[in-house]
Amino acid sequence: MVNYLAAVFMILYFSGCSLGTTSSPQQQNTTKSNDLCERSILGFPGIPGSNGLPGVPGVPGSHGPQGREGVKGQIGDKGSQGMPGQRGDRGRKGPPGKSGPRGIKGMKGQPGLLGMKGERGIVGMKGQRGTVGNQGRKGDKGEKGESVKASQASVVPQTNWKQCVWKSGNRADNGKIKDCAFNKLQSNSALRVSFQGNMKVNGGSSRCNRWYFKFNGNECSGPMTIEAVIYNYWPSGNPNLLHHRSFEGYCENILRGAVRVELWVGPCPSQTLGDAYTGWESVSRIMIEEVSRPQS
Repeated sequence: MVNYLAAVFMILYFSGCSLGTTSSPQQQNTTKSNDLCERSILGFPGIPGSNGLPGVPGVPGSHGPQGREGVKGQIGDKGSQGMPGQRGDRGRKGPPGKSGPRGIKGMKGQPGLLGMKGERGIVGMKGQRGTVGNQGRKGDKGEKGESVKASQASVVPQTNWKQCVWKSGNRADNGKIKDCAFNKLQSNSALRVSFQGNMKVNGGSSRCNRWYFKFNGNECSGPMTIEAVIYNYWPSGNPNLLHHRSFEGYCENILRGAVRVELWVGPCPSQTLGDAYTGWESVSRIMIEEVSRPQS
């Protein structure tokens, strides 16, 4: 009997059945379970119990310690260096090119306009009459002279002269440079003309220019032309020589009245025309003087 009771007690203990009564709410909720336990012990099939309430989730555990850093691997071996490439041969220097052609000479500029004629000067006051001088002694008898008409025709006042002055350069190589108007008083007289100024001829080896006077559009023919020739020959270079020069002469067979004296420049006979320049950085003059006719 004792063994039987001990066996029942063990069955009840391991099956969760309670042997006594309690007034706690948890024990009251398990009354049906206890009845089942009793019925199970007594051999009666028990009523299936309801599912129990889920338990409260437990507190999350703390993070575990961080693992140790792994061992750093060894540096790999350096690769072998590649072989350097061969250097190419340097090209030879080419021959120098030929010199370019000489530029075209610029066009000749147009001559400047003729300046306006100046106003006539004011007539000076008449001077006082001088006192009569003492009578001179009688002179020696002179040689027999020419007729009255011939002597009057050859007498020319010494004050009939004129000059035209300017200060400007002229690059003309072939053409008129300047003209100067003159009033010739007598037909049986001559004109003495001269030029003074700076002249040059440039342009390399073997160049020539000729300066000359014209009277009313024609060169002098009594007795010959009035001219100056400048020749330049520099085979080793092209110098730029600027010198003051002058030339003059007498021209006959010019009628009385208005005469236009002109200074021209042009080529020399049988020579290459050069690069002429007249009046560089200096004053130029054309001087005209009416003089008595020459001796026969």
